[in-house]
Amino acid sequence: MARLVRLKNLMSEYYSGVLEMEILLEVEQYELDELQSAIDRQAGNQFVMTADADGIAAWESMVGIETLTSMDLETRRYNVIARLLPPKPMTITYLSELLEMLNINAKLVKNGAFSFNVEFNTTDDGAADRLNLLLKQIMPANLVFNTINKVTSTKQGTAYLGAGSLKEIERTNTGVLHG
Repeated sequence: MARLVRLKNLMSEYYSGVLEMEILLEVEQYELDELQSAIDRQAGNQFVMTADADGIAAWESMVGIETLTSMDLETRRYNVIARLLPPKPMTITYLSELLEMLNINAKLVKNGAFSFNVEFNTTDDGAADRLNLLLKQIMPANLVFNTINKVTSTKQGTAYLGAGSLKEIERTNTGVLHG
């Protein structure tokens, strides 16, 4: 924090010993120190790396991230920086690295020039929805992907399988295409 010149140092000799002037300068000094503190805080919040909790909340709002105060400040700062970074070109290798970095156990299988399958194993419907949402957000419009959840169960008992006459559904990042 920058230190302002003390107002008492600027007082002329004429006012030395005048109680009212000394009290007035003390009160004004407190106000000026508060103003300098607010200016320093605002200057720090202009940059993600030096922002405090209020500054990070403002950055999250600007880039469209939901503010979760349960996360620590460094995680929130990382999320903002990650959102602001320019995207890398989307390749199968990069997508595999991204899924691994996000701790998503999925295997990518290329079907053709503009199509691939994402095979994963989970019993959590929320995880499957999050994976679909992630792929819809980051995949280019000309790539088609299918998510295949290969769930296995270790429970004993009768398993019922059904077949219907529904049309095949193919998911893309632009929505659902009926085949």
